[in-house]
Amino acid sequence: MTSLHDELLAFGEVTCNLSASMSDLLLDIKSVFTEADIITYGLKEIELIVVSRHFVWVPQHLYDEKMERSYLEAIGKIATGEGVYSSTNDDIKAQIVFTAPNNVVSAFKIAMPGIKIRCQHDKLANMTLLESSDLRSILLVNIREGESDYAVLCNKKLQLSNTFKCNSFDETLYHAVNLTKQFHLEDASVTVAVCGNINREQFSTMRQFLPNVALYTGRQMTLSNPEMQHIPLYRHAVILS
Repeated sequence: MTSLHDELLAFGEVTCNLSASMSDLLLDIKSVFTEADIITYGLKEIELIVVSRHFVWVPQHLYDEKMERSYLEAIGKIATGEGVYSSTNDDIKAQIVFTAPNNVVSAFKIAMPGIKIRCQHDKLANMTLLESSDLRSILLVNIREGESDYAVLCNKKLQLSNTFKCNSFDETLYHAVNLTKQFHLEDASVTVAVCGNINREQFSTMRQFLPNVALYTGRQMTLSNPEMQHIPLYRHAVILS
């Protein structure tokens, strides 16, 4: 939870059974806020950020809401139980269309009317990174279990946004090195920004093979509580972007 002035007010992690029945899932969602004495109806904006493996970017001037399912079906079959959603990214003037589990999205919409649904790639293509890429190109790597998300930003433009299956850290590193070669980012003019599930040893390994590796922690925030200083913000950069 953040304030209008980018102050991190509350932070927490909980485990929910996303395959549970709708009623149980609703109880899990509501308990997160009631146990922390957080009243959701007073919040200006609430976002649900889903991890999507099936997505496509469409320029705003070409986007047609009626074509959303067709956009996705052109690149692959929509899995059973997945719904089609979209969100607008004004920073890059594009619409991202993606799939997400219908039961999860429906439960959150019931529990929190007005909630915005976004996917991880939408959050990673933000103005802070775009502005920074004007001076130095950026390769962003978001490491997750079994997969990693990649984004290449150059001259305030999103050049690539993709997810690769990565069964090991070596595979994550391989794709990162390959992208630096593909986009000619092998010299000092690039920053490799890393976030997500990475440890100290893996970070050191990346610095041996890639230039200017740094941890990405999302947009700059003020921490309201000294105890938050111990939160590894880079692990949660997607929701803090």
